[in-house]
Amino acid sequence: MVSSWPIIIVTGANGGVGFGICQRLLYQLCQSSPPDLHLGPQNNDKSIDFDYPCEGITLIMACRSKKRAQAARDQLFSLLDSFISNLRKQPGYDRHADTFRKNVKIEIHELELGILKSVGDFAREVSAKYPYISHLICNAGVAPFERIIWTRALKQFAVDPMGAVTTPMFYTQTFGEISMDGYGWVWQCNLFGHYVLSRDLQPLLESSKYPHDARVIWTSSLKALRTYEPEDWQLKRTQDPYGSSKYQTELIATHLDRIALHEQNTTQKKVVRHFISHPGVCHTNIDLNLIFPVLHYVKWLVFHITRLLGSLNHPISYDKGAVAVVWLSLASLASISSVFRSQPNPPADPKPTSNGHQDGKGGPEQHPPIKFGSQCGRFGAPLVGHQRIEDWDRNEAERLMKLCDGLYREVKAGETRVPTSEVASERM
Repeated sequence: MVSSWPIIIVTGANGGVGFGICQRLLYQLCQSSPPDLHLGPQNNDKSIDFDYPCEGITLIMACRSKKRAQAARDQLFSLLDSFISNLRKQPGYDRHADTFRKNVKIEIHELELGILKSVGDFAREVSAKYPYISHLICNAGVAPFERIIWTRALKQFAVDPMGAVTTPMFYTQTFGEISMDGYGWVWQCNLFGHYVLSRDLQPLLESSKYPHDARVIWTSSLKALRTYEPEDWQLKRTQDPYGSSKYQTELIATHLDRIALHEQNTTQKKVVRHFISHPGVCHTNIDLNLIFPVLHYVKWLVFHITRLLGSLNHPISYDKGAVAVVWLSLASLASISSVFRSQPNPPADPKPTSNGHQDGKGGPEQHPPIKFGSQCGRFGAPLVGHQRIEDWDRNEAERLMKLCDGLYREVKAGETRVPTSEVASERM
């Protein structure tokens, strides 16, 4: 294996946006110059963070079910072969795709984020088999939607129709569920499981065997919203554990990236960068248990009409919902950093933070907190957008980081709670 070939982990890779991420990565890298590089901001900096053309990849599908993952892997190879077949028919074909195809490895490893033992086992398997990890894409998670309050839905459609099909406020969620490890179930599946995974894989992410800074890409949502009380940081009592878990994901990811940038500026060593992405609005099957089947197809039609009316937030298909993650995976760090630099800095707070920086609620002065999102034009042309993180709270980010770090140390010391019988994780 050539040392600079990427080794990429995608959690929840066998379906939905996770499958779309795998598919889009393969389609992009089998081309000498990946077209998605031009969908985000451009930068004149000629620094190289990824070697193009990329002649090979190891793609690790981290999934709960090996059977479903194997079917997804077969489908990925079939789709890639069809895509390359079409490339061969194009004038001036350079044969790069054939070289790339020979060096594609798609591996499957079991991972259940709702059980921390599974997370540890996965990390040990990966550490024993691979020399480094170039990208960790934290895509898997749960959305515990329970039912639709139709009166609330009709009201939102009447008052804010665009919001109703972009950030609906009429779903109720199950809450109060506890994982087998004794923690908030949604919180563990959506945030803490990935936090533990990223910490366990830190040596592989920092390995000098990969010449570039590794990247961890965390998945958020347009519905990220803080609704929890400070003492309910495991989201056991909030009635919106999904939105709150995504808000916490944004806090943790941004805080980790600022720590990395501070270390890089201080030591000039290789670091692990952390970025936040969301897929926009995709047509998933998550509502099949909540609505009549015919309404599922009506929803698909409404999404397309909404996009035609000018909404950028409706990629709809999984592969287009993956475009922001893929751009963050392949673009130069200079191009990504140019987005942060283009944002106005938050007002300064004379009180220094624990790392010596002066900042306001927005955080250290390296850059204001933002997340990247998958978008589409009216007729489906994919785009990469970005937006400020709403309700950013540097103090809450630091507090949450300390809590997660303390719990991680407790887990690693073997001081986890006694597992309890719990069916919540069966629905992940």
